[in-house]
Amino acid sequence: MLKPGGRFFMVHRPFRLAEIISLMVRYRLEPKRMRFVYPYADREPNMVLIEGISGARPRMTVERPLVVYKAPGEYTDEIYEIYGN
Repeated sequence: MLKPGGRFFMVHRPFRLAEIISLMVRYRLEPKRMRFVYPYADREPNMVLIEGISGARPRMTVERPLVVYKAPGEYTDEIYEIYGN
């Protein structure tokens, strides 16, 4: 239900990525940006952030990973920047 050029954002589990992208393309939501979220730098991602634009041309940017914790209970500097501390 997006207008042409409308933006769609999703936060989901990475193991569903193939299905997410194929359904987005099927319904003319072109994936534009994607970023994986890792709980720790040495673990696998537990979330994927994805943005699509209705009716856009194909081209997707994969952004650098977002790591949440540098130690148990201690956020990374980037997380502090996002939350404004």
